[in-house]
Amino acid sequence: MKILLIAPLGSGASATNVVGGHRLLAAESVRELAQRGFEIEILDTSGDVTNISPWRFQVVRLTRFLRVVWGVATKIRHSQVAFLVIAPHSALVLASAVWAICRMARRPLVLRLSGGDLDVLYRGYGAAARWLADRAWMRCSLVYVETRQVYRDFDHLPNFRWLPGTRNVQAPARVRREELRKLIFVSRLHMTKGLAEALDACRHLPEQCHLQVFGPGMSDTDWSLFEAHPRATYSGVLEPEDVPRVLNEHDLLLFPSYYPGEGHPGVILEAFQCGLPVIAAKWRAVPELVEHEENGLLVEPRSADAVWTAIERLLGDPDLYRRLCEGAERRGEDFRSAKWHDRMAADLRRLQQTPRSDDSPDSPRDDLRRADVI
Repeated sequence: MKILLIAPLGSGASATNVVGGHRLLAAESVRELAQRGFEIEILDTSGDVTNISPWRFQVVRLTRFLRVVWGVATKIRHSQVAFLVIAPHSALVLASAVWAICRMARRPLVLRLSGGDLDVLYRGYGAAARWLADRAWMRCSLVYVETRQVYRDFDHLPNFRWLPGTRNVQAPARVRREELRKLIFVSRLHMTKGLAEALDACRHLPEQCHLQVFGPGMSDTDWSLFEAHPRATYSGVLEPEDVPRVLNEHDLLLFPSYYPGEGHPGVILEAFQCGLPVIAAKWRAVPELVEHEENGLLVEPRSADAVWTAIERLLGDPDLYRRLCEGAERRGEDFRSAKWHDRMAADLRRLQQTPRSDDSPDSPRDDLRRADVI
Protein backbone atom coordinates (compact mmCIF):
# COMPACT_ATOMS: atom_id res chain seq x y z
CA MET A 1 0.00 0.00 0.00
CA LYS A 2 1.46 3.33 -1.06
CA ILE A 3 0.61 6.46 0.94
CA LEU A 4 1.08 10.05 -0.17
CA LEU A 5 1.96 11.66 3.15
CA ILE A 6 1.42 15.42 3.16
CA ALA A 7 3.05 16.85 6.25
CA PRO A 8 5.53 19.41 7.65
CA LEU A 9 8.73 17.41 7.55
CA GLY A 10 11.40 20.01 6.84
CA SER A 11 14.56 19.33 8.78
CA GLY A 12 16.57 21.77 10.82
CA ALA A 13 15.60 24.89 12.72
CA SER A 14 16.14 28.58 12.16
CA ALA A 15 14.83 31.83 13.53
CA THR A 16 11.79 31.52 11.25
CA ASN A 17 11.47 27.74 11.09
CA VAL A 18 10.98 26.15 14.48
CA VAL A 19 10.93 22.40 15.00
CA GLY A 20 7.82 21.80 17.08
CA GLY A 21 5.11 19.30 17.90
CA HIS A 22 3.54 19.23 14.42
CA ARG A 23 6.79 18.23 12.78
CA LEU A 24 7.66 15.63 15.39
CA LEU A 25 4.19 14.10 15.01
CA ALA A 26 4.58 14.00 11.22
CA ALA A 27 8.05 12.44 11.44
CA GLU A 28 6.71 9.84 13.84
CA SER A 29 3.89 8.97 11.41
CA VAL A 30 6.39 8.43 8.60
CA ARG A 31 8.64 6.27 10.75
CA GLU A 32 5.88 4.14 12.28
CA LEU A 33 3.98 3.53 9.04
CA ALA A 34 7.17 2.63 7.18
CA GLN A 35 7.98 0.10 9.90
CA ARG A 36 4.57 -1.50 9.25
CA GLY A 37 5.26 -2.06 5.59
CA PHE A 38 3.65 0.98 4.00
CA GLU A 39 5.41 2.69 1.12
CA ILE A 40 5.56 6.42 1.83
CA GLU A 41 5.87 9.26 -0.66
CA ILE A 42 6.37 12.57 1.13
CA LEU A 43 4.98 15.94 0.14
CA ASP A 44 6.57 18.44 2.51
CA THR A 45 4.29 21.28 3.68
CA SER A 46 6.79 23.01 5.96
CA GLY A 47 7.70 26.64 5.49
CA ASP A 48 9.28 29.53 7.35
CA VAL A 49 6.25 31.15 8.97
CA THR A 50 7.46 31.96 12.48
CA ASN A 51 8.77 35.35 13.60
CA ILE A 52 8.34 37.02 10.21
CA SER A 53 6.46 40.15 9.18
CA PRO A 54 2.69 39.86 8.50
CA TRP A 55 2.97 40.51 4.76
CA ARG A 56 5.71 37.92 4.35
CA PHE A 57 3.68 35.48 6.44
CA GLN A 58 0.78 35.79 3.99
CA VAL A 59 3.07 35.37 0.97
CA VAL A 60 4.63 32.24 2.47
CA ARG A 61 1.23 30.78 3.30
CA LEU A 62 -0.10 31.38 -0.22
CA THR A 63 3.03 29.96 -1.81
CA ARG A 64 2.85 26.89 0.39
CA PHE A 65 -0.84 26.40 -0.37
CA LEU A 66 -0.24 26.48 -4.13
CA ARG A 67 2.77 24.18 -3.83
CA VAL A 68 0.82 21.63 -1.81
CA VAL A 69 -2.25 21.71 -4.07
CA TRP A 70 -0.09 21.25 -7.17
CA GLY A 71 1.89 18.47 -5.49
CA VAL A 72 -1.22 16.54 -4.49
CA ALA A 73 -2.77 16.96 -7.95
CA THR A 74 0.33 15.56 -9.68
CA LYS A 75 1.17 12.78 -7.22
CA ILE A 76 -2.12 11.40 -5.89
CA ARG A 77 -2.82 8.96 -8.73
CA HIS A 78 0.39 7.08 -7.91
CA SER A 79 -0.80 6.31 -4.35
CA GLN A 80 -3.70 4.39 -2.87
CA VAL A 81 -4.31 6.79 0.03
CA ALA A 82 -3.49 10.42 0.85
CA PHE A 83 -2.58 11.17 4.49
CA LEU A 84 -2.51 14.80 5.60
CA VAL A 85 -1.00 15.89 8.93
CA ILE A 86 -2.21 19.39 9.70
CA ALA A 87 -3.08 21.78 12.53
CA PRO A 88 -6.82 22.39 12.99
CA HIS A 89 -6.55 26.10 12.18
CA SER A 90 -5.24 25.22 8.70
CA ALA A 91 -7.81 22.54 7.96
CA LEU A 92 -10.63 24.68 6.62
CA VAL A 93 -8.86 25.86 3.46
CA LEU A 94 -5.95 23.49 2.85
CA ALA A 95 -7.64 20.25 3.92
CA SER A 96 -10.76 21.16 1.93
CA ALA A 97 -8.66 21.75 -1.19
CA VAL A 98 -6.78 18.46 -0.75
CA TRP A 99 -10.10 16.67 -0.13
CA ALA A 100 -11.52 18.02 -3.39
CA ILE A 101 -8.48 16.81 -5.36
CA CYS A 102 -8.63 13.36 -3.73
CA ARG A 103 -12.34 13.11 -4.46
CA MET A 104 -11.79 13.85 -8.14
CA ALA A 105 -8.95 11.31 -8.22
CA ARG A 106 -11.13 8.77 -6.36
CA ARG A 107 -8.61 8.34 -3.58
CA PRO A 108 -9.45 8.33 0.14
CA LEU A 109 -8.01 11.11 2.29
CA VAL A 110 -6.99 10.56 5.91
CA LEU A 111 -6.42 13.53 8.23
CA ARG A 112 -4.37 13.62 11.39
CA LEU A 113 -5.13 16.84 13.25
CA SER A 114 -2.37 17.87 15.65
CA GLY A 115 -3.39 20.15 18.49
CA GLY A 116 -6.45 20.32 20.67
CA ASP A 117 -8.63 23.24 19.58
CA LEU A 118 -10.75 21.86 16.71
CA ASP A 119 -13.88 22.03 18.87
CA VAL A 120 -13.30 25.71 19.66
CA LEU A 121 -12.50 26.59 16.05
CA TYR A 122 -15.53 24.76 14.70
CA ARG A 123 -17.89 26.49 17.12
CA GLY A 124 -16.39 29.81 16.03
CA TYR A 125 -16.95 29.20 12.32
CA GLY A 126 -19.46 31.41 10.55
CA ALA A 127 -22.24 29.89 8.49
CA ALA A 128 -20.19 29.76 5.28
CA ALA A 129 -17.12 28.24 6.96
CA ARG A 130 -19.20 25.60 8.73
CA TRP A 131 -20.97 24.74 5.47
CA LEU A 132 -17.59 24.24 3.79
CA ALA A 133 -16.19 22.17 6.66
CA ASP A 134 -19.26 19.92 6.82
CA ARG A 135 -19.23 19.25 3.09
CA ALA A 136 -15.51 19.05 2.47
CA TRP A 137 -12.72 18.02 4.82
CA MET A 138 -14.97 16.67 7.57
CA ARG A 139 -16.14 14.06 5.06
CA CYS A 140 -12.66 12.58 4.76
CA SER A 141 -12.47 8.82 5.07
CA LEU A 142 -10.77 9.07 8.47
CA VAL A 143 -10.13 12.03 10.75
CA TYR A 144 -7.77 11.42 13.67
CA VAL A 145 -8.02 13.94 16.50
CA GLU A 146 -5.49 14.24 19.29
CA THR A 147 -7.55 14.67 22.44
CA ARG A 148 -10.53 12.97 24.01
CA GLN A 149 -12.00 16.40 24.62
CA VAL A 150 -12.20 17.04 20.87
CA TYR A 151 -13.26 13.48 20.10
CA ARG A 152 -16.27 13.77 22.42
CA ASP A 153 -17.50 16.77 20.42
CA PHE A 154 -17.34 14.84 17.15
CA ASP A 155 -17.92 11.23 18.16
CA HIS A 156 -21.30 11.26 16.38
CA LEU A 157 -19.36 11.28 13.10
CA PRO A 158 -18.41 7.73 12.10
CA ASN A 159 -15.15 8.76 10.42
CA PHE A 160 -13.62 10.43 13.50
CA ARG A 161 -11.11 8.57 15.69
CA TRP A 162 -9.20 9.42 18.83
CA LEU A 163 -5.44 9.06 18.31
CA PRO A 164 -3.49 10.68 21.16
CA GLY A 165 -0.14 12.31 20.93
CA THR A 166 2.53 9.65 21.29
CA ARG A 167 6.25 9.37 21.85
CA ASN A 168 8.77 6.59 22.12
CA VAL A 169 11.55 8.11 24.20
CA GLN A 170 14.32 5.95 25.57
CA ALA A 171 15.93 7.79 28.46
CA PRO A 172 19.74 7.60 28.27
CA ALA A 173 19.84 6.11 31.80
CA ARG A 174 17.15 5.50 34.37
CA VAL A 175 17.58 7.89 37.25
CA ARG A 176 16.14 7.29 40.69
CA ARG A 177 15.06 10.71 41.84
CA GLU A 178 14.84 11.27 45.57
CA GLU A 179 14.30 15.00 45.84
CA LEU A 180 13.56 18.07 43.80
CA ARG A 181 16.51 20.24 42.80
CA LYS A 182 16.64 20.88 39.04
CA LEU A 183 13.53 22.19 37.28
CA ILE A 184 13.08 22.58 33.54
CA PHE A 185 10.76 24.49 31.20
CA VAL A 186 10.78 23.41 27.52
CA SER A 187 8.51 25.06 24.98
CA ARG A 188 8.22 27.72 22.35
CA LEU A 189 8.43 30.85 24.44
CA HIS A 190 4.96 32.16 23.75
CA MET A 191 3.79 33.99 26.84
CA THR A 192 0.61 31.87 26.84
CA LYS A 193 2.83 28.85 27.44
CA GLY A 194 3.10 30.07 31.03
CA LEU A 195 6.63 31.43 30.81
CA ALA A 196 5.99 34.44 33.07
CA GLU A 197 4.19 32.32 35.65
CA ALA A 198 7.01 29.75 35.73
CA LEU A 199 9.68 32.41 36.12
CA ASP A 200 7.77 34.36 38.76
CA ALA A 201 7.13 31.21 40.80
CA CYS A 202 10.80 30.19 40.67
CA ARG A 203 11.98 33.46 42.21
CA HIS A 204 11.05 31.82 45.52
CA LEU A 205 13.16 28.69 44.99
CA PRO A 206 15.64 27.83 47.73
CA GLU A 207 19.31 28.30 46.98
CA GLN A 208 19.93 24.65 46.04
CA CYS A 209 17.24 24.70 43.31
CA HIS A 210 17.35 26.15 39.81
CA LEU A 211 15.15 26.44 36.71
CA GLN A 212 16.53 26.02 33.19
CA VAL A 213 14.44 27.35 30.32
CA PHE A 214 14.78 25.99 26.78
CA GLY A 215 12.97 27.00 23.63
CA PRO A 216 12.90 29.40 20.70
CA GLY A 217 11.95 33.00 21.32
CA MET A 218 8.70 34.15 19.75
CA SER A 219 7.35 37.54 18.74
CA ASP A 220 5.71 38.02 22.16
CA THR A 221 8.57 36.71 24.33
CA ASP A 222 9.34 39.06 27.21
CA TRP A 223 13.10 38.65 27.59
CA SER A 224 13.18 41.12 30.47
CA LEU A 225 11.79 38.38 32.71
CA PHE A 226 15.22 36.74 32.71
CA GLU A 227 17.08 39.87 33.75
CA ALA A 228 18.70 39.44 37.16
CA HIS A 229 16.53 36.38 37.84
CA PRO A 230 18.00 34.74 40.95
CA ARG A 231 17.05 31.13 40.15
CA ALA A 232 16.49 30.79 36.39
CA THR A 233 18.66 30.61 33.28
CA TYR A 234 17.71 30.72 29.61
CA SER A 235 19.72 27.97 27.91
CA GLY A 236 18.76 28.24 24.26
CA VAL A 237 16.98 25.92 21.84
CA LEU A 238 17.11 22.14 22.09
CA GLU A 239 17.27 19.94 19.02
CA PRO A 240 14.60 17.19 19.25
CA GLU A 241 17.19 14.44 19.61
CA ASP A 242 18.67 16.19 22.66
CA VAL A 243 15.42 16.56 24.59
CA PRO A 244 15.43 13.12 26.32
CA ARG A 245 19.00 13.56 27.54
CA VAL A 246 18.36 17.03 28.91
CA LEU A 247 15.06 16.06 30.52
CA ASN A 248 16.80 13.12 32.15
CA GLU A 249 19.24 15.54 33.79
CA HIS A 250 16.39 17.33 35.60
CA ASP A 251 13.89 16.49 38.30
CA LEU A 252 10.65 18.23 37.33
CA LEU A 253 8.99 19.73 34.24
CA LEU A 254 7.12 23.00 34.61
CA PHE A 255 4.37 23.40 32.02
CA PRO A 256 1.81 25.98 33.21
CA SER A 257 0.56 26.59 29.66
CA TYR A 258 -2.74 28.21 28.77
CA TYR A 259 -1.99 28.26 25.04
CA PRO A 260 -5.34 28.23 23.16
CA GLY A 261 -4.45 25.33 20.85
CA GLU A 262 -2.92 23.06 23.50
CA GLY A 263 -3.49 19.39 22.79
CA HIS A 264 -1.27 16.61 24.12
CA PRO A 265 2.05 18.44 24.59
CA GLY A 266 4.83 16.19 23.41
CA VAL A 267 7.25 17.46 26.04
CA ILE A 268 4.93 16.16 28.79
CA LEU A 269 4.95 12.69 27.22
CA GLU A 270 8.73 12.85 26.87
CA ALA A 271 9.10 13.92 30.49
CA PHE A 272 6.91 11.05 31.66
CA GLN A 273 8.91 8.53 29.66
CA CYS A 274 12.04 9.89 31.35
CA GLY A 275 10.38 9.53 34.78
CA LEU A 276 9.85 13.27 35.39
CA PRO A 277 6.62 14.44 37.04
CA VAL A 278 4.98 17.60 35.75
CA ILE A 279 3.43 20.71 37.27
CA ALA A 280 0.93 21.84 34.66
CA ALA A 281 -2.02 24.17 34.33
CA LYS A 282 -5.49 22.66 34.45
CA TRP A 283 -6.10 23.70 30.86
CA ARG A 284 -7.83 22.19 27.83
CA ALA A 285 -6.75 18.53 27.40
CA VAL A 286 -3.66 18.66 29.63
CA PRO A 287 -5.53 16.86 32.48
CA GLU A 288 -5.94 13.92 30.08
CA LEU A 289 -2.20 13.40 30.54
CA VAL A 290 -1.33 14.89 33.92
CA GLU A 291 -3.33 13.18 36.67
CA HIS A 292 -3.31 15.25 39.82
CA GLU A 293 -1.26 13.63 42.60
CA GLU A 294 -0.63 10.57 40.41
CA ASN A 295 2.07 11.71 37.99
CA GLY A 296 2.11 15.45 38.60
CA LEU A 297 0.23 18.38 40.08
CA LEU A 298 -2.39 20.48 38.30
CA VAL A 299 -2.68 24.18 39.08
CA GLU A 300 -4.94 27.02 38.06
CA PRO A 301 -3.94 28.74 34.80
CA ARG A 302 -2.29 32.16 34.80
CA SER A 303 -1.28 31.90 38.47
CA ALA A 304 2.36 32.15 39.51
CA ASP A 305 1.25 31.71 43.12
CA ALA A 306 -0.39 28.39 42.28
CA VAL A 307 2.77 27.19 40.53
CA TRP A 308 4.91 28.16 43.51
CA THR A 309 2.52 26.46 45.96
CA ALA A 310 2.83 23.22 43.96
CA ILE A 311 6.63 23.46 43.86
CA GLU A 312 6.75 24.22 47.58
CA ARG A 313 4.57 21.21 48.28
CA LEU A 314 6.99 18.87 46.48
CA LEU A 315 10.00 20.45 48.17
CA GLY A 316 8.44 19.74 51.54
CA ASP A 317 7.15 16.24 50.78
CA PRO A 318 9.86 13.97 49.28
CA ASP A 319 7.58 10.92 49.56
CA LEU A 320 4.96 12.56 47.36
CA TYR A 321 7.65 13.60 44.91
CA ARG A 322 8.97 10.03 44.62
CA ARG A 323 5.42 8.68 44.11
CA LEU A 324 4.86 11.17 41.31
CA CYS A 325 8.11 10.07 39.65
CA GLU A 326 6.92 6.47 39.68
CA GLY A 327 3.50 7.49 38.39
CA ALA A 328 5.05 9.55 35.61
CA GLU A 329 7.03 6.60 34.34
CA ARG A 330 3.92 4.38 34.35
CA ARG A 331 1.84 7.01 32.58
CA GLY A 332 4.48 7.45 29.91
CA GLU A 333 4.10 3.82 28.90
CA ASP A 334 0.42 4.45 27.98
CA PHE A 335 1.56 6.74 25.19
CA ARG A 336 4.23 4.62 23.56
CA SER A 337 3.88 4.78 19.79
CA ALA A 338 3.54 1.11 18.91
CA LYS A 339 -0.01 0.18 19.94
CA TRP A 340 -1.53 3.39 18.60
CA HIS A 341 0.13 3.06 15.21
CA ASP A 342 -0.88 -0.60 15.04
CA ARG A 343 -4.47 0.65 15.23
CA MET A 344 -3.81 3.28 12.58
CA ALA A 345 -2.25 0.69 10.27
CA ALA A 346 -5.27 -1.58 10.70
CA ASP A 347 -7.60 1.32 9.87
CA LEU A 348 -5.66 2.13 6.72
CA ARG A 349 -5.66 -1.45 5.50
CA ARG A 350 -9.41 -1.75 6.08
CA LEU A 351 -9.86 1.52 4.24
CA GLN A 352 -8.06 0.14 1.21
CA GLN A 353 -10.20 -3.01 1.25
CA THR A 354 -13.55 -1.19 1.53
CA PRO A 355 -15.34 -0.55 -1.76
CA ARG A 356 -16.09 3.11 -2.49
CA SER A 357 -19.51 4.11 -3.73
CA ASP A 358 -19.71 5.88 -7.10
CA ASP A 359 -21.51 8.92 -5.77
CA SER A 360 -19.32 9.62 -2.75
CA PRO A 361 -15.87 8.04 -2.99
CA ASP A 362 -14.55 9.62 0.17
CA SER A 363 -17.60 9.61 2.42
CA PRO A 364 -17.46 7.97 5.90
CA ARG A 365 -18.34 4.29 6.03
CA ASP A 366 -19.85 2.58 9.04
CA ASP A 367 -17.68 -0.53 8.67
CA LEU A 368 -14.63 1.54 9.55
CA ARG A 369 -16.08 2.60 12.90
CA ARG A 370 -13.99 1.50 15.89
CA ALA A 371 -15.62 0.75 19.20
CA ASP A 372 -12.35 0.63 21.16
CA VAL A 373 -11.47 4.31 20.83
CA ILE A 374 -10.26 4.63 24.43
